[in-house]
Parts: sequence; structure tokens; C-alpha cells
Amino acid sequence: MRKVLFASLVSLAVVVTAQTAKASAYNVGLGVAAGADLQRGEIPEKTTKPSWGFFVDIPLMQTFYITPQTTIYEVDGGIDGKTKTTITDIDLNFKFLVPIDALTLGAGISAGVTTGFGDYQGHYGLLGYVGFNVVANLDAFAMLQFKRVDNDDQRIDNYHGFVGGMWKFQ
Repeated sequence: MRKVLFASLVSLAVVVTAQTAKASAYNVGLGVAAGADLQRGEIPEKTTKPSWGFFVDIPLMQTFYITPQTTIYEVDGGIDGKTKTTITDIDLNFKFLVPIDALTLGAGISAGVTTGFGDYQGHYGLLGYVGFNVVANLDAFAMLQFKRVDNDDQRIDNYHGFVGGMWKFQ
């Protein structure tokens, strides 16, 4: 029941924010990132693994963005405690970004769904963001993200560190 309620709330947030978004592509960004995932919590192996993902920055206001994001990484220990399991996170991030000339600083919250544990699990977390405008439509960025996954009898904390690039439509 808790999973259904969580998924319903995330879906409602997507619909509400999509209805308020402008139909213009101005300042929408398409990004790709790579980095590492540090895992802590109630899992057999606590390791650092490669992580990568894609995302879209959609401005709702000058300093408030929604960011759908997909992240892929591995968890040692997996479902049975013995194997590696590939995990996919689908997130909806709410970011507050403050532009300072070519530099952009930001913070936000994240919620979404994790797959790979044999069932869909909800997760939530926080993020920090710093971006730098390299050329007119291309930004380089670094992002730190904390996610907590409550996998039935396990609590898994993931710390993602990313660097990447983002193409902005202007």
C-alpha cells in the first residue's frame, strides 16, 4: 500500500508540474553524466561503483527547475546477498538554481522509483549542483546526490557524485 501511495504522489507531482510548464523550449537542458555511487546502509557489501545517467532540466521559473533523471549503477550483494545487481533509478528532482554570471549554484530534493531489487521501491533524497557555462549552449556541471532506498527489510543509502555536460536550448 505504501508503494502505491508513493508512486501515486510522484505521478501527481509530475502531472501538476507539467501542466504549469511553459510550452517554450527556451533554456531547457539535455544532459548526460558519469560518476560514482557510494553505498552505505543495511547491505552486505559497502562499495563504490561506477554510475551514469541522463536528465532533462525544465525551467518553471527563472530559478526553479524540475529535472526528470535516469541513473544506472550496481549494488554488490544484490537480492540474494551474493551477486551484483544492476539498479535503475527514475527520479523527479526539484532544483533551485542561482545563476552568478557563468556559474550556477543549486540545491534540491529528489523522489522516485528504484528497480532491480525484484520489485519497485520508492526512494527520496537531496542534491547539490554547480554548473559552469563553457560556451553559448553548453554547460559543464558537477552534482552530488543522496538517495535513500527502503528495500523491504533493508535500508540502502546511495551517495552519487556526477560530472557531465548539458546542452541548453536558447
